[in-house]
Amino acid sequence: MLISTSNTSGITRRLAKVIFLQLLFISVITALGVIVAAKVVEGVMMRAALEGEAKHFWESYKTNPDHALPNTDNLIGYLEIEGSNQYAPESLQAIKPGYGRVKVQDQEQLVLVDRRIHRGQTATLYLVFDEESVAALSFYFGVVPLSLVLIVIYLTAYVGFRQSRKAVSPLVALANRLREFNPSRSQLADLELSNLKTTHVGDEINVLVDSLNSFTAEINEFIDRERRFTRDASHELRTPLAVIQGSAEFLSDNTDLEPNQKKSLARILRTVKDMNELVTALLILARGSKELPGITEVSINEVVENQLEQLALTHNQDRHVSINLKDHKQVTVTATRQFAEAVIGNLLRNAFNYTRKGEVTVVLDDNFLEVCNRGEGVLPADSEKLFEPFVRGQGSIGSSGYGVGLDLVKRLCELFGWQVEGEYSMDRGMVFRVDF
Repeated sequence: MLISTSNTSGITRRLAKVIFLQLLFISVITALGVIVAAKVVEGVMMRAALEGEAKHFWESYKTNPDHALPNTDNLIGYLEIEGSNQYAPESLQAIKPGYGRVKVQDQEQLVLVDRRIHRGQTATLYLVFDEESVAALSFYFGVVPLSLVLIVIYLTAYVGFRQSRKAVSPLVALANRLREFNPSRSQLADLELSNLKTTHVGDEINVLVDSLNSFTAEINEFIDRERRFTRDASHELRTPLAVIQGSAEFLSDNTDLEPNQKKSLARILRTVKDMNELVTALLILARGSKELPGITEVSINEVVENQLEQLALTHNQDRHVSINLKDHKQVTVTATRQFAEAVIGNLLRNAFNYTRKGEVTVVLDDNFLEVCNRGEGVLPADSEKLFEPFVRGQGSIGSSGYGVGLDLVKRLCELFGWQVEGEYSMDRGMVFRVDF
C-alpha cells in the first residue's frame, strides 16, 4: 500500500511515516517467517519423511527381497547392491550417505542416501524427492498465506490511516489556517476559526478554537486600547510641550533677562526638546514597524553632525567636553529620519550627560557608528544592565536624564534589525557601537 504524503501537514506526514514503518516491519518479519518455515519444511520435515520412507523400505525388504522401490510422482527410489547387477544412476553413485540437496540431471533435488549391510552385501538406497514439489509446498503453504495476510494488514492499515487522518483533519485545518494568516496584511479580527469546530461536544479542536478566539479577542481589545492611547498621548503630550516651548522661545527674545534667568530658560528649552524626542521615540515604538511613515535613505553622517551641533548648544555650552568626529566613510541606512535621530541623539546625549569633563569621540566607518566618552565621571558600567529601562549608571549624579534613553535605543534598533552593544574600555572609556 502506498500512502501519499505530498501537500500534507507535519502531523499527517508523521502519521503516514509511522504506519509505513509498521507495515515494513510486519512485512519483513512475515517474509522471514515464511522463509524460515520453508527451510524447516525442507530441512526437517522432508528429511524426516524420507528417513521414515527408507526405514519402511528396509523393514519390508528384509522379509520380501522383491519389495518394490518407491516410485511416485514426487518420490523415486534406487537400490544398489554390491556384487549384483542392481545399480543406481551414475549421477547418484558419487553421493555420500546422508541427506542433502544435490543436482541430478541438471535439476536440484532432495536426496537421501541410506547405506546398510544386507545378507553380507553392501546395499545402498537412494531416495530422490522432486525439488519442484517442495517449491510448490512453500508457495501454497507459505507465499500464498503470506500474500493474503499482508493484503489484509495493508487494507487494515490503510483504513486506520484514513480514519486517523480524518480524526486529526480539524487540527490540520487549524494549523493551515494559522500558517496562511499574515498579520502584516490582515487584522486579528479577520482570523475566523469558528467554522473549524466539529459537532462533538468537548472535542479537543473545539477547545482550541474557543481558546484561540478568546485569545485573539483579547489581543484585538489590547491593540485598540494601545492605538487609542497612542493617539491621545500624541495629542495630550505634544500640546503642553508646544505651549512650553513657544513660551520659552518668546521669553528668550527678551534682552532684559538676567544671566541666571537665561541659563534657566535654556535649560527649559533643552528639556522640552528632550521630551519631544522622547515622545517621538515612544510613539514610533507604539505604532510598530507596520506603521512607520517616511521611510527613506538617511545619511547617518548628516544626522550625527546635526545632533552634535544641537548638543553643543544645549549640553556643552561651557565646552567642558571636547568633541572628536572621525567621519571616515559615508554611512546610509533605510529608515525614517526621526528614527535615526532618536537613536543617535540618545547615544550622544548619554555620552554628554555622563562626562562631566573629558572627550566624546564619534566614529563612522564601514556601516557602523561608535560613540565613545571618557574623562571625569565616566565609570565602568554593568554591561548586563546598560539597556534596562530606568537604570542609571554610577556617574549619573548631577546629570539630566530619565534612565530610558538606552532602552529606547535598543528597542528602536531592534525595530529595524540593527545591532547595538555597549562596553567599558580602559583606553576609550564607555563605548557604544551600532551596526546598521
